[in-house]
Amino acid sequence: MMFAAIYIAVIVSLVAVAYWGAKSGRFQHFFKAHPQIPKILILGYIVFAGCFVFPIRSEPFPLDFQGVYLLVASYGVIALALAGIWGPDKGRMVYIVTFLLTVVGMVCRYLLEFGEVSNTYNFTLFNIISYLAIIPTGTTIAYHWIVRRLKQR
Repeated sequence: MMFAAIYIAVIVSLVAVAYWGAKSGRFQHFFKAHPQIPKILILGYIVFAGCFVFPIRSEPFPLDFQGVYLLVASYGVIALALAGIWGPDKGRMVYIVTFLLTVVGMVCRYLLEFGEVSNTYNFTLFNIISYLAIIPTGTTIAYHWIVRRLKQR
């Protein structure tokens, strides 16, 4: 529950900063001057989500609406951002990058909770394999759907 609170606080802060920056026009100038920043931010966000959204469910925390919503919203935003940054025909790259950076995020989560009981029920073989199968695949599917929708416009 603490991770959800931290995650929500960070997201709300980022949304507030993004709103302020977009409204003032400062982001447009900043991103034109530094075109690599959006790529770095979204790649860092994949690591962040891999750390704080993992696992989908665990022994004491069954699957619930809040968890599913957080999962879909986080990786949906990632797919949307990757579609905007990389454009079409990068599905393989989206899958590989999402997979690798999610693994990095999960390792960060493991090290963050090293020695705690929560690692015993969070890092089960089923949780690890299911997360690494569902997340990159789902993100890639969402990426393809978003790219297809953007092409239609």
